[in-house]
Amino acid sequence: MTSEVELKEIRSLLLKLSKKVDGLNDLVEERLIGYEEPTQEDVAAIKEYKTAKKTGKLTLVPLSDLTKEI
Repeated sequence: MTSEVELKEIRSLLLKLSKKVDGLNDLVEERLIGYEEPTQEDVAAIKEYKTAKKTGKLTLVPLSDLTKEI
């Protein structure tokens, strides 16, 4: 027979496994099922951003620097 301590340990392991499976289900749903192709506007904006970054026309400023000026 299985002791009460063993049953509690099995229950604990099953709960942990259930949480991990739920996390994997969420990940699959987010990454695979909810995936949409980017629009033409999205693709154009990304190209524009990459070009501006390469040519130095775009500079990124830390948010903390922006709040110091206020």
